[in-house]
Amino acid sequence: MKVFKWTALALTVSTAFSGMAQTNESIEDQTEQTQASDTPDDIEVVEVKGVKQADLKARDLERMKSGFSSVISTDDLGNFVDQNVAESLRRLPGVTLQRSEGEGKYVTVRGLGPGFVSINMNGSQMSGAGEERKVGLDALPADLLGTIEVLKTLTPDQNLNSIGGTVNVKAISAFDRGKNTLKMRIQDAYSDAREAHSPKFSIDGTQFFLENTLGIGFALSHEDRKTQIDETRHHSSNEMKFYTADLGKTEEEIAAGDEILAPAQLEVRREIAGRTRQAAALNIEYKPSADAYYYVKGTYTQFEDDDLALREFYDFQDAGSVGNGEIVYVNSQTKEFILSDIDVFHQHFIQESENKTATFSIGGENRIADRFVFDYEYAQSRSDEDSNGDRRVQFRERDLIVYGQASRDNIRAKTLSPDEAAGIAGLSYDPNNSIFGTSGSGDGSDLSNYQFDNLFLEGGDRVDEIKTFSLNLRADVFNDWLDFIKIGAEVTERDHVRNKDRWSFDPSASDCSDEVCIAAVNSTLADYESSIPDNSAFQLPFESRSVVDEIVNATRQTVVPATNGEVSIESTKGDYSIVEDTQAVYAMAELPLGADATLTTGVRWAQTEFSSAGYMSLENDDFEFNGAGAGTLDIAIPLPDATIKYSEFFPSAHVKWEPSETLLVRGAVWTSFTRPSFKQARAYAIFDSDIELCPPGSDDCDDSQGGASLQQLSQFVLGSDNALDVGNPNLLAMTSINYDASIGWYPSENLFMEAAVFYKDIDNFIVDVNGIGMSLDELPLTLPVNQVTEFVIPQDLYLNEINITVNGDKATVFGIELSYNQYFENGFFLQSNATLLDSEATLDSSIRQGTVALPDQADTTFNLVVGWESKTFSARLIGNMRSEVLEQIGSCPGTANLNDPKACKVWGDQYQDDVKSLDFKLQYDITDYAQVYFDAINLTDEADLRYFEGNALSGGNVLFQKEEYGRSYQLGVNIKFY
Repeated sequence: MKVFKWTALALTVSTAFSGMAQTNESIEDQTEQTQASDTPDDIEVVEVKGVKQADLKARDLERMKSGFSSVISTDDLGNFVDQNVAESLRRLPGVTLQRSEGEGKYVTVRGLGPGFVSINMNGSQMSGAGEERKVGLDALPADLLGTIEVLKTLTPDQNLNSIGGTVNVKAISAFDRGKNTLKMRIQDAYSDAREAHSPKFSIDGTQFFLENTLGIGFALSHEDRKTQIDETRHHSSNEMKFYTADLGKTEEEIAAGDEILAPAQLEVRREIAGRTRQAAALNIEYKPSADAYYYVKGTYTQFEDDDLALREFYDFQDAGSVGNGEIVYVNSQTKEFILSDIDVFHQHFIQESENKTATFSIGGENRIADRFVFDYEYAQSRSDEDSNGDRRVQFRERDLIVYGQASRDNIRAKTLSPDEAAGIAGLSYDPNNSIFGTSGSGDGSDLSNYQFDNLFLEGGDRVDEIKTFSLNLRADVFNDWLDFIKIGAEVTERDHVRNKDRWSFDPSASDCSDEVCIAAVNSTLADYESSIPDNSAFQLPFESRSVVDEIVNATRQTVVPATNGEVSIESTKGDYSIVEDTQAVYAMAELPLGADATLTTGVRWAQTEFSSAGYMSLENDDFEFNGAGAGTLDIAIPLPDATIKYSEFFPSAHVKWEPSETLLVRGAVWTSFTRPSFKQARAYAIFDSDIELCPPGSDDCDDSQGGASLQQLSQFVLGSDNALDVGNPNLLAMTSINYDASIGWYPSENLFMEAAVFYKDIDNFIVDVNGIGMSLDELPLTLPVNQVTEFVIPQDLYLNEINITVNGDKATVFGIELSYNQYFENGFFLQSNATLLDSEATLDSSIRQGTVALPDQADTTFNLVVGWESKTFSARLIGNMRSEVLEQIGSCPGTANLNDPKACKVWGDQYQDDVKSLDFKLQYDITDYAQVYFDAINLTDEADLRYFEGNALSGGNVLFQKEEYGRSYQLGVNIKFY
């Protein structure tokens, strides 16, 4: 890779100097070749009509690009066909969609996931308020935009922080439309799952002033969206557990018994969400002459979420490790299990949040002496996420007997009476002499046993701000050896801060000042009117939202006495700050290779300085001592600031050849990079809340040492079976050498075919690893364990289950991208594309032996549109398919026996299941000024499914998460006033 980079660098420098030496030689007249934008009077305005003409417009825009790209354009009414930008993008070759709450949110390019894709607004990087770098596009209504382009090969004058590709969304421009326009959209959507309507209204337009030298583009949009998501998930634990029946058995009987691999937790959820989404865009452009252009561009999106979450939680891992006598029954054939002493939680969570994203840019372009073009821009993007007033009440019954069974599509759980459990397990049960330890005699159906035992209050904010200043200078030459040379620089400052205040406690431990509070803290689920939600998987009934607010309001006074006025550890363990400063400079040139071909080559140098501050935390839920109950061992200690600085040269060469009017051939060798996400690289260390401590000099660890004193506690040592989630501030950016070649055929307006092949050679690829064994002194950050005084955490403590992100060694991706669009004289048309990938990645042998597929990529994506249109009517059936995606890797070090599932956790590989969706769309032009449309979305009732790979002990794949959101329908009208 270094040989290639330095060779390309030498070529770039020599080309630039030779071009500058020849600028003083005879040069053809530059006047007719100026690339400054024309005024509207000089523009040939093409009236775009229907699906076909929108497609032709997109093809023309693609052909003009120096690099390989795919473009979405609007139809004659300025409409995209989808409700947001992400939905629109999935129609493009090699682009697929990741959904959230049933709506398109993130995009993948050429099979590479959202983490490999950068998102720009009007050419400037967009911020996002999440822990990932990926930017959710669900907040951007398509009504705000003029075009959407996906850049699949990048030149040195572009931000190269993208191995997969760059999505650039462009706001409505008066100079692009070339005339005064005004359009309005009114829409209503209906969700099958929610059985509710979601109205939407938007208006956009363009207007010229000052004799067509000043153009304004604008858009406004408002939507009230209502959804319902039913979810089954493995909750927060990333690993399953091994179960062997141990109730009433000797060690020899346990060792000889059946063993299965099954979930550690189960949470059944229903999210009832309401989102009010508002957006605006303003694009002011001024062209006083052919040599000057100035602009101010801004977009603003705001959405307010009001989510009601119903949750039923079974904590299987409460049964403890094998040998505690709490694993009642295991069936290795059916993978059924019965556990005792299990807690079942009933939670009602209300979340209210607001997310604002503002992107602003100001700049201009000036042509000097008919030869030099100087452009400059300051851009700022800021996302603010405020979540205030979140609250949750929790009812819990302890020590229940629970049945469970897992499969690829579901995890089943139910509470059992002792008689039922004994019958299934083939045991004898005497009510007067229980064999089930501390487990109660009930079957979990008595609501009076579910005690109100937790009040959860939360408020927080997250800010992500990006400031960028860039300068570019191009010298047009246009002789036999050189078309132009271009140099530039870019400086970016990024600040990402998360702050959260959270209180989670048992209010019954505090004194109340009034009878209403006393009644609430001593209440049970039976004290409130409740019912099981329709068409749900819940076994327990839920109270109303108003009841939740009554309980919260009545018991809020207990916060100060319960916490002694202190901020909960929950409020600090997730807090962090990140500062990321980057600088880049580049030089590039375009060389003519004959009359019909050009070579664009150059190099970009980029440097990144990254620093992060966070906390080491331990939140104890269960471990109890005499005089030191659960929750008293909570620890939150600031970590020292972690910093890293790295830089790299990124050369490239792009060839564009048009041997005829119907053929376009491209080839490129270019380099790029992808930085780790904030979650992966930020400084943090979180110990699992179900901790185990070991007596001094003993390996007899437990999660309950009730007889120990506080003095004895200080001698106990944290056990090796405790789990740890830890960040890795030492992560380097992935770098990739990318090879691309494509050929496009444009024989007529009715036919377009394209084939592309690409290969990516990735170094230091980034991967999340689940359940690796490692000593604390081998971690990428130093933990302040010497500041823990409550018990002992040795610096060299070896933990069996650490979840961490690491740099892998090498990864390769080889792919083919195919497109075929054809329009027939009778009105029928086909739009289709497919991307086929093969990838291979290698990790350090201490983490994973052998090779794996590159995480976050899909081997196959396919999009097909079958439709028919006339002058006034169009109908489309739209199909999308994406193969499964590896998201997380289980550890299996080179020293591990592949046949030992406890040492080699290949079963812990986590996948996102394949997706096959089908949509239907109708449009009818009532008049030249009005159009009515109808959309049916997700006709196949597709669900989003994630699962563990599993093995023979689990019976194959085991569910990790499943979201079901149902079908939805949209009916609307577009009206234009021009």
